[in-house]
Amino acid sequence: MKKLVFLAVFAIVALSAYSYMTATQNKDLQNALSVQYAKNISDASSKLQELDEAVKKTLLFNQGEGDLEAREDIWRLSSDIQQSVASLPLDQQFSTTWMNYLGRLGKFSKEGDERTDPKEFHKVMDRASQNIQSLSEQWSVATADMASGNLSMAEWQERLDGEKASFDWNGLSASIQQYTESDFPLTASESDALKKKELKHIKDPAVTKEEALTKFKKLFPDVSNQVIDTTESKPGAAYPFYHIRFADNDSVGYIDITKKGGHILSFLTERPTGAGTMDIDKVRTSVETFLKDSGYTDVVFEEVRENDTAFHLVYTRVEKMHRAKVLSDTIQIKAAKEDGRILGLNAAEYIRKEQLKDQPIITIDWKTFFHKNVKVNKQELVYVENEHGIQRLAYALTVTLEENGEIGTYIVLVDTETKAVIKTEKQP
Repeated sequence: MKKLVFLAVFAIVALSAYSYMTATQNKDLQNALSVQYAKNISDASSKLQELDEAVKKTLLFNQGEGDLEAREDIWRLSSDIQQSVASLPLDQQFSTTWMNYLGRLGKFSKEGDERTDPKEFHKVMDRASQNIQSLSEQWSVATADMASGNLSMAEWQERLDGEKASFDWNGLSASIQQYTESDFPLTASESDALKKKELKHIKDPAVTKEEALTKFKKLFPDVSNQVIDTTESKPGAAYPFYHIRFADNDSVGYIDITKKGGHILSFLTERPTGAGTMDIDKVRTSVETFLKDSGYTDVVFEEVRENDTAFHLVYTRVEKMHRAKVLSDTIQIKAAKEDGRILGLNAAEYIRKEQLKDQPIITIDWKTFFHKNVKVNKQELVYVENEHGIQRLAYALTVTLEENGEIGTYIVLVDTETKAVIKTEKQP
């Protein structure tokens, strides 16, 4: 009898100890994620102020290196802020609206010198300067107490939930939408194209929350054993998804998996990384194996950039009709130089999937199309968005030209039906 009592007491004590350890570990994980959220809030706030300064700098110059540098800063900062915002569990409508504004601002600053009259560019950036300053002030108010890293996950949810938050995220979303419409009004064709992109066209069968977790564990076994929670996207999301958050001793992040088809929409992890010297070919092999395992089997490598710690790779979807690359349907992947591990993935553009139409392909004599000193080194077919927001089948040509004793390289996109030059871009 005493032995049974001892065993019963031992079992209760052991269970209590296990429950305590589990609760403590879960609290530590949530604290780690809270700190990461705070860091991303601070990054977004800091870079939003830098963006405001960069936009104001474009108002100083008519031409010269100062203007060029400011435009490049706008492109870089708008992209950086998008990455910080993407990793936060913000109100879905606000996040989508802000991403759209930042994307259009970055694209306008990068391409403004090619397509926009200088006076019109100045007018747009003048309006953007006023709006970004207002946005920066509202963002500061909304996130005033979020940068401390001391909030619990429940407190984070209270501040970021669009329906329960004390701050009016819907009001801020409406303001940004107004800024977008005033600074970068859509043409009729662009509006139609945007509506097509928002269609819920995924026809794959739905997966359960458990199936999404299973896929996560299969593809990311090194971090998926430390899941904090799994939530569903807000009603009305263009692509309903499961939002899975995780954290362990050296990694913290999230993964979004679509309900229909169980596709990875996005993935982001933050962890300490060394400089690393892993060969790009080995990293590519690892990344492309991962893409196939994830179900992305119709993409090809497009380009790679790098910094001290990571490679940033871009893959493009290839359509079946003409085996043409669809330049708008891309997957971006960040992989560590240290060990090749996936640090980030964004497949939103790929999943959005452009709706393409067939068009005639006429044969063009490049010898008469280009000046006699121009040499065509490469030719392939691509689908690319023209200035009206319409996807067109085009020849993508890599051409070279001798320029004052040096060789200049250009990418030229030519419509296969009309022979119109959609875009010309000089390569560095």
